[in-house]
Amino acid sequence: MKKTNKEYQKFIEEKYGKPLKEVMYELCVVRDVVPVQGSYELNVPKSTFIYWRSKFRFGPKQRMIDFAEEERERIQDEYKEELGEVNLHREFTYSKHNQSIEGFKEIIERLIELEKYRKIKISQKEHISDFSSMIKINVLEETLNYLDKYINNELQEEYKRELQITEWLSDDN
Repeated sequence: MKKTNKEYQKFIEEKYGKPLKEVMYELCVVRDVVPVQGSYELNVPKSTFIYWRSKFRFGPKQRMIDFAEEERERIQDEYKEELGEVNLHREFTYSKHNQSIEGFKEIIERLIELEKYRKIKISQKEHISDFSSMIKINVLEETLNYLDKYINNELQEEYKRELQITEWLSDDN
């Protein structure tokens, strides 16, 4: 006679002396076994193993989606803390009539603030905009990083180092 999932669960919990979720976590997350291995080890049908794995969200795609969601929430919390009570309508220190490196840096910093604010406010409603928002933030932050290196007279040295590495890696010898 075929056992039910509940009967298999009781059998596993008695055999391992812990809740089924802990047993499945060990197999699916810690050891990353495939359903055939897991069902063989637990002595249950493969369909039962897959059912439990899905129930506890321990499948590889489920874990990846859950991790991405947790990461998105973590980043949004980080941005909220970073922005605090920033006033996006504040006046610019450098006017549009005074174009300078400092003015360029200020506008880049403000664009980063705006994109982070947008990610917090809009991305909660539209997950599709998450990716483009993250790209914009990364590009702006990298631009600001290069600008700081330029101001500190470090960018030419970085260029020379990168050129040497590139030549060394592409050397045919």
